Amino acid sequence: MIHLLGSTKRVCGNFSRREMLRVGGLSLLGLSLDSLLRAEDARPTPLALPARRAKSVILLYLFGGPSVQETFDPKPNAPREFRGEFGSIPTSVPGVHFCEYLPRMAKWMHRSTLIRSATHDMNDHSAGLLYTMTGAPPEKLESLVPTLSTQAPSMNSVIEYLSRSERRTMPATSWMPCYPGWGQQITRPGPFAGWLGSKWDPLITQCELRDLYTPKDFYDVQRHPVGRIVPLGTQLSAGISLDRFKGRRQLAEQLHQSAAAIGNSEAYERFDEYQRRAFDILTEAGSANSPWRAFDVAEEKPTTRDRYGRHLYGEAALMARRMVERGARFVTVCWESFEKVGGDPTAWDTHSGHFPIMKDYRLPALDQVYSALCEDLQDRGLLDETLIVVMGEMGRAPKVNASGGRDHWSYLYNILMTGAGVKQGLVYGASDDRAERPTEHPVTPADFIATLYGAMGIDPNIFLEDALGRPRPLTPGGSVIPAILA
Repeated sequence: MIHLLGSTKRVCGNFSRREMLRVGGLSLLGLSLDSLLRAEDARPTPLALPARRAKSVILLYLFGGPSVQETFDPKPNAPREFRGEFGSIPTSVPGVHFCEYLPRMAKWMHRSTLIRSATHDMNDHSAGLLYTMTGAPPEKLESLVPTLSTQAPSMNSVIEYLSRSERRTMPATSWMPCYPGWGQQITRPGPFAGWLGSKWDPLITQCELRDLYTPKDFYDVQRHPVGRIVPLGTQLSAGISLDRFKGRRQLAEQLHQSAAAIGNSEAYERFDEYQRRAFDILTEAGSANSPWRAFDVAEEKPTTRDRYGRHLYGEAALMARRMVERGARFVTVCWESFEKVGGDPTAWDTHSGHFPIMKDYRLPALDQVYSALCEDLQDRGLLDETLIVVMGEMGRAPKVNASGGRDHWSYLYNILMTGAGVKQGLVYGASDDRAERPTEHPVTPADFIATLYGAMGIDPNIFLEDALGRPRPLTPGGSVIPAILA
């Protein structure tokens, strides 16, 4: 039996689209029942899902590309031009070492799976972001890959879609602190819903930077970015009381009922979804039990805020923990390049000045945010049901360049997974002594995403309906890695 998740709209009398597929009477723009049956026959044995599944995921996305040598796979025996300037420290797993500037992260290796053989060939920021968040590469490798409705949906959007039957005010997924590319005044692909339809985009917050400065160049990092993170449309306009707003909501619902008699277009359905969400936000954001209070970190003790860090990424990670407590399923905290908006310009894209930027800014902030998140989740009894993931869209070049930096290198990068759904104290895969290529168990973006879904208790072999009602495989080309699942 083919299982399709999605719309059950009635077509041709009393038959649903799903029923039409079952009797073989419908060809969906070239995707016939025969091809679906062949795909079904080719599917592997149903996945044995882990007993200790992850109810939620918090993804710390290191946009720009962190090097393996300066994070989770130091190469102490490599020549200096490959090894770099930093030393290594032992972790809580014997024989496994991290970079010396990640001492707090090293203490959590015994609760983690570390993939040291992630790889792909999209050696570009936007292309890599799209590929690692969706499992499907862009049609063409280019400098600025556009955001298209035909692209595969992100992990955030898939989880948003699969959570659609849950009664919730706050979306199941979010992306913080801003959409990717905001700080460079562009829009990068990656977090969006693609062929699922834009109403399944995650909640993407906006940020307001403070303590601005004008960088001398792209590598002029002077301080951690600080600012305010807010979800769009969560505050009433001045002069509008809550009672007055509720009256407007009743009027809008009456208008909607009239419009429904005329018929719905995809654009109208999308508008209706956004309008409903906005009404719910504005009506409930001020209530004592509102899940939207997750964004108010001022409710936390000063010591807790200090532990995470009073910078943008510490605040976002603390919000992520507060969201998970309130039922969020997938929260992404993405490092951003604030090159054109008066702040930290570089993210993890260190073609020049790599070692001082890593030592003074990137590694201390990551070490602080990740360890605070692990400690906080464990203290609250949530680490056994939450999976923390640390990754970027690529790694960095094995050899240090003439400017003291490392260039793009998508052919090898690491992924750290801590908490629920994965084995503890496991190193999966390996690379050569110079960190050029995987030597054992290469892991593609599609393999990783299929495995992450498995860790969440989601069968990655299912089909989803796209915005036009056509069934599509969730993770085409990806295979679950059973050795990683708990």
